Amino acid sequence: MHAALHLDPPLAAIAGVLAADGLRHFQTTLRNPQRYGNTDVPSDDDCRAFRTTGASLWGLVHGSLLVNLASPEGRIRNASVSSLLGDLRLARELGLAGVCFHAGYAKGHPDREAALGQATRKLAALVEEAPAGVSVVLENTCEGGELGADLAEMGRLVREVAAPPDRLGVLIDTCHLHAAGFDLSGTDAGDRLADGLSGEGLLERLVAFHLNDCKGPVGCRRDRHAVPGEGSVGHGLVSIARNAAFRGLPAILEVGIDDARRGIAYLTREGALGGA
Repeated sequence: MHAALHLDPPLAAIAGVLAADGLRHFQTTLRNPQRYGNTDVPSDDDCRAFRTTGASLWGLVHGSLLVNLASPEGRIRNASVSSLLGDLRLARELGLAGVCFHAGYAKGHPDREAALGQATRKLAALVEEAPAGVSVVLENTCEGGELGADLAEMGRLVREVAAPPDRLGVLIDTCHLHAAGFDLSGTDAGDRLADGLSGEGLLERLVAFHLNDCKGPVGCRRDRHAVPGEGSVGHGLVSIARNAAFRGLPAILEVGIDDARRGIAYLTREGALGGA
């Protein structure tokens, strides 16, 4: 795996921060993640500067945290799609790989089946409208009524949309998966995860990892990231990062920069980073 940082704008500063740590992979946001809509986007000057300095970098965008493709309210579903399409279009212009996001929530529906059906329909519409050359990337979840908290549900969403892998990818957040009940601790974590992803048809769609440790115990259902090696996943992250099935994938650490550097140092000591 290749270590990657989450870095907020300005985009023009990203290349310099990565270069200081000898890194080439990153995740960022293109607007305020606590809002919908296409406001607060990077300026034209910032985008131009990034196109010059970041041309050789691999980057992923994290979409709005308010996205809910399953909402029973049409205005929220439509705002979610509009916001994601805005991110996807700008990501393409910047040469970034894709936009990752959570599918949404079951809240407000009579049952989970109804929520999954709504999310599937809206996800299919999003993929249909998304520009070519950039990927729609579905991320697993863990809290409350969030959809896509286990591999089976992620697999179902992807299969029912039936888009090709270059149009619809997946990203696995290790903290989320562990908190949702898939125990990622232990030296066999990488093999078990690879088998689980393969069994759901997700392995070929895997774009990257959020390689976060988890502050709570397995099954806690709490999205609380820890520095790699300092949470309940522990050495399981090393097993995942070393696994041949995941070779060459970006491993994004969604913690502060100083904490991420400590996590990268731990993973490097354990021989878990690098590889083509």
